[in-house]
Amino acid sequence: MLSGGESNVAVRRFAKSVLFAWAVCLVACQGDGLPELPEGTDPVRITIGRLDQDLFHAPPDSMAAASRKAHATYGDFYRIYIEDILQGAPVDDPRLPLVLHRFVLDPDWSAAQEAADSVLGDLELQRALFEKAFTRLKALFPDSLTPRIVAFNSGYNYGLYPTDSVLGIGIEWFIGKDHPVIGYLAQESFPQYMKQRMEPAMLVPSAMKGWLLVHYTQPVDDAELLAHMVETGKAMALLDALLPEVEPHLKLAFSKDQLAWCEANEYEVWKALAGKDQLFSKKGEDIGRWMNDGPFTNGLPRESPGHLGEWIGLRMVQACMKANPELTFAQLFAINDPREILKHYKPR
Repeated sequence: MLSGGESNVAVRRFAKSVLFAWAVCLVACQGDGLPELPEGTDPVRITIGRLDQDLFHAPPDSMAAASRKAHATYGDFYRIYIEDILQGAPVDDPRLPLVLHRFVLDPDWSAAQEAADSVLGDLELQRALFEKAFTRLKALFPDSLTPRIVAFNSGYNYGLYPTDSVLGIGIEWFIGKDHPVIGYLAQESFPQYMKQRMEPAMLVPSAMKGWLLVHYTQPVDDAELLAHMVETGKAMALLDALLPEVEPHLKLAFSKDQLAWCEANEYEVWKALAGKDQLFSKKGEDIGRWMNDGPFTNGLPRESPGHLGEWIGLRMVQACMKANPELTFAQLFAINDPREILKHYKPR
């Protein structure tokens, strides 16, 4: 099983990926006044597989049987979970039951699982919101695949793991920032701004954003900063349409104060970006400055959020859609030249 050091290395690697720029958060708003689903849309039905509970709720001395049952239930994703997420042992290794036995009895991971069971319960609020989001996605993209959603305990290796057909969620990442388990996480791998987002309210938008980034955006390897911003901005605009119940600052993984700062300083941010000729840069340091996560954006006041380029990209896409009210999301995502989006963005 993973040692604490190995787990931290895996988390550092994951935290740097664009997938988890930690744009995570959810507000499970209930009651009247929420936007209606598109008329005539057949609702998508979602169930959330509880791989975490399948293992942690099984008797520790029955891990061999629990593992076989989980493999039969989750198919190849179980292999991915064992070999890639936990990095424990090959799924057909006869030592796997012992590895799982140690994992579920580890005090830290079992405490995190107990917190997930207590805080998140049966995930019914999250399941209902996933249903709304994927029903809206199916209405906008009729040929879209609705993934199987599986919750797992990763030992803080992965918060999200989207595959071609499965949206995997590391349940322990959402037990609440004040839980003692979160306090034990090493500061060098889990800085405070990251811990602040480890809230139950962050689960659904985090997962939806991860799914959209993986399955709906175009590759931007070796592309200029503008392309990174616009592609992520498309995903964020779509996320807005899929989760209208969620407050904007939460979908962006900003605080309310950070989003207010962005809105008050949009033109100054734009000048800092465009004036230094970074918009068309392909340099890793320029792209990282605006797209990578962090407590703030380097070169800007500490009131600024990290990954600020996502918000600028969203603002570009919003300007484009406002200028072209008949533009569908399918048409938006088919635009290959980010300059076609940029030309509508005129911050004041």
